[in-house]
Amino acid sequence: MNLSRTKLFWISYFVVAVILQIIAGNFPFSFFKFPLNLILAILWIYGIWILYKDNKNYGISQIIMSSSATFITILGVIIGSLVIGLFPQLSATDAESRAGILARLGVYNFMSSWIFVSILFALLTNLGMITIRAYFLRKKHRWRFLMNHVGLWLLLGGGFIGSSDLQTLRIPVFANEESNVSFSLEGEKVYLGYDLKLKDFESEHYENGTPRKFEATVSIIEGDNVKDVKLMVNHPYQKNLGEDIYLTGYDTTKESPEYCIVQIVKQPWKYVQLSGILMALIGAAGMFIGGPQKITNKDDKLG
Repeated sequence: MNLSRTKLFWISYFVVAVILQIIAGNFPFSFFKFPLNLILAILWIYGIWILYKDNKNYGISQIIMSSSATFITILGVIIGSLVIGLFPQLSATDAESRAGILARLGVYNFMSSWIFVSILFALLTNLGMITIRAYFLRKKHRWRFLMNHVGLWLLLGGGFIGSSDLQTLRIPVFANEESNVSFSLEGEKVYLGYDLKLKDFESEHYENGTPRKFEATVSIIEGDNVKDVKLMVNHPYQKNLGEDIYLTGYDTTKESPEYCIVQIVKQPWKYVQLSGILMALIGAAGMFIGGPQKITNKDDKLG
């Protein structure tokens, strides 16, 4: 493969991502909500399949399947993770209010930047192409390789594709009234499909007055159906598949709190990611039980 052509491809790819970030701001995830994201994901996977099946020995397919592509994309994820760890990650609204070149490059909300999105897209395309190649070429113990790689793809892809449907809401829940008005991290008002009301609150404090433990009993009201659930910090209530309710704070101005703060996280693609973890674990267990295998065919040499 022509090394200069490979370098030119990746340089051009990331330069375009940087230009898009500077001109357009962060990636418009909100536009790609279900079912559009699912449709595009299916087309994306089908495109990878066709790209390998019909053009595996030429041009772009060779670049995407190359070991250099794997190295570059993994390195990109590592660098991106460092950016996320080193810079404060703000809401979209707060990040947009920042000035300077770093803000224009999206470092304060980096997971939604064109740069990080392009890295994940390239990594998943590379992983998808390698997995499809294994399906056609690998003879022995193909299931272990596929379980590992398909599982990893679902884990990463579920988070990437499902980002458009991820929703984090917060709502003050009062003891003297029902409420269904929550707010997104961007400050947008969102009406829940049910009402919440604080039924009971208990707390324990250290001698200096600092909260040691607190928990709330919250009533979830849907029409005539009322369900009381107990919420504690880091112990969410799973309302349904992909929707969890957390207790995050409470009224500290009064001895008997009149309200608590509840966070609702809607993550419908969570179970796609969990299935990916399960598949990867099964594949890893198969490799551990079966032990290392000798390569008897050059077509099996897929890394």
